[in-house]
Amino acid sequence: MKRFNNVSDGINWIQVQKRFLGNKDLNKLTNALNKLNLNLNPIKKIHILGTNGKGSTQAFISNILKNKGYKVGSFTSPYLIKFNERIKINNENISDIDLLNLINFIYKFNLENNYNLSFFELLTLMSLKHFSDTNCDVIIMEAGIGGRLDSTNIMNYDQTIITSVGFDHKNILGNKIEQIATEKVGALKDNNTLIIYNNNKYNDVIMKRVSLTKSDLILLEYDQIKLINNNYYYKNYKINLNMLGKHQVYNSVLALNSVYNLFGIEIEDMIKDINETSWPGRFEKIKQNVYIDGAHNIDAIKALIETINDNFKNLKINIIFSALKDKDISPMIKLLQKENYNIKLTSFVDPRFASLKEYETINTPYIENINEIIKNINEDEITVFTGSIHFIGYVKELFNNENNISYWW
Repeated sequence: MKRFNNVSDGINWIQVQKRFLGNKDLNKLTNALNKLNLNLNPIKKIHILGTNGKGSTQAFISNILKNKGYKVGSFTSPYLIKFNERIKINNENISDIDLLNLINFIYKFNLENNYNLSFFELLTLMSLKHFSDTNCDVIIMEAGIGGRLDSTNIMNYDQTIITSVGFDHKNILGNKIEQIATEKVGALKDNNTLIIYNNNKYNDVIMKRVSLTKSDLILLEYDQIKLINNNYYYKNYKINLNMLGKHQVYNSVLALNSVYNLFGIEIEDMIKDINETSWPGRFEKIKQNVYIDGAHNIDAIKALIETINDNFKNLKINIIFSALKDKDISPMIKLLQKENYNIKLTSFVDPRFASLKEYETINTPYIENINEIIKNINEDEITVFTGSIHFIGYVKELFNNENNISYWW
């Protein structure tokens, strides 16, 4: 029986497994979870779905509950710099030794039972086993794509949150907003609680599923939130987030309602935790006037533009964009080009990257060597690296490398 002696070899094995198997149901994976015989019943379980905002909403909830003394396990994707980021307890990455032990366990389990599980299926089982073995009080599982057939949808949750419904992964989820909403809310199970914002574009789909599952519905309204500069008021409480952007305000309100609904913690007792929350890669400042943001679809680009224009009026804006080939690249670039930004396209190291040369224009050059861009950054201007999460993770790692930084400026 093959066993991995170091975590790098184990991660390499996981990463070469098929991402998706095109399953029409989750029966095999559910059977695999049952065979693990994990005791998940005493654990509060939260399922977070949505086109954008899942990671940030999870971060808000985790930070609140951790500070209130709960042990919180969270499963998120993708990672920014290190694979271990996918599985956390109280916002701390799983250790290399624990990850290696999990990989060796799941390798043997998968082989002996002839499951032939996919990348995300393996990771889901690994995370649940880790959270069970470490006696977590709360589990927050972030769906990868959609919801109904996502690997995280193999157990009953105490609460389901849909952060947003927009266009991404259209080849899997469909080209219409109603189709995408159907896939996401399809994860809602009987007698659950759903938290979501009111949206006329897909309300009918949501209401039908809520009725069918006899679930409770917490329907939030955007106009319940009053925005004043970087502060916002919700139910007469003033909140001043560490994270920039109106979209983060909406994510934080989802988190406040989630924690109040499940744990009965009053909003006034969560404000400090909410204000102090951060989430890497979401308009994150990595150097003076240099930011990274994982805006990897149309709605995320719109939110990015709004955040930039709200916070950096009358300043010169430089956008450095790159994305994996499976993203809807052209519409994202066109949205950015409508603004008065200086835009450059570039490359990064990833097997799924393909040159963006075809998107180059006179005013939007493609500069393959990202170091050529970095060494010419003007600290008096705002520079935002954006696009795929893996791109901004690559950028952050470059900036963290002190040997490189020494000659960039």
